[in-house]
Amino acid sequence: MRHHGGTVRVALVALAVAAVAGGCAGRTDAGASPGPVTGSADSGFGMSPDTPAPSATRTTPTPAKRTVTTAKASPAPPTKTPQAVPDWADVVEPCPVAGQRVEIQRVLQADVTGDGLVDTMVARTCEASTSYWASTIEVFDGTADPRRPERIGAPLLQERVKEDEPVVTDVSVNAGIIGIKAYGTSPKGTKACPDLTLFYRYEYSGRGFRLIWRDWGTSERCDKLK
Repeated sequence: MRHHGGTVRVALVALAVAAVAGGCAGRTDAGASPGPVTGSADSGFGMSPDTPAPSATRTTPTPAKRTVTTAKASPAPPTKTPQAVPDWADVVEPCPVAGQRVEIQRVLQADVTGDGLVDTMVARTCEASTSYWASTIEVFDGTADPRRPERIGAPLLQERVKEDEPVVTDVSVNAGIIGIKAYGTSPKGTKACPDLTLFYRYEYSGRGFRLIWRDWGTSERCDKLK
């Protein structure tokens, strides 16, 4: 009897130990931390409720820099100082009568000496109360200071004043040759009404100008002086 009772107690102790071991295997200790849980960082699923989900980082775009190019104004071209133009009435030969006023008929600029510089031709006459005074043409050197004109040689037409009494109406230059058109008076005409049409050509000779050609025609009417 004593033998069987000891065996029963041993069996009961073994059963109790087995029951305790099975209960421990089926539960988790309340003090133990839960194992790691994986989850999406973006959704926050699987994270500890006490840990707030990470906020998404917002990147503010940097505004593009606008490069403004300011056009630089071109500098104004240098202003050319106009050359002084003389009063030709004060430069040409004076009229023969005291108090008689010089009248400028034509002014033409062209190279007539072959040096590449522009010379100035000035046709002049004198005021007249009746009829007219004959014209002459003076040529001024382009190499001289415009404020102090220098005449080249003797006046043109001076040698024809007595014979033709020319009144200049036009001056031209062609290949360095000076062409002159004028009215004139024949021995049968009068200065109040010139009856000739005259043509002259002058050429530069190195120190002045020489007459190289002259032609004339009879006017069909009494031409008005111009």
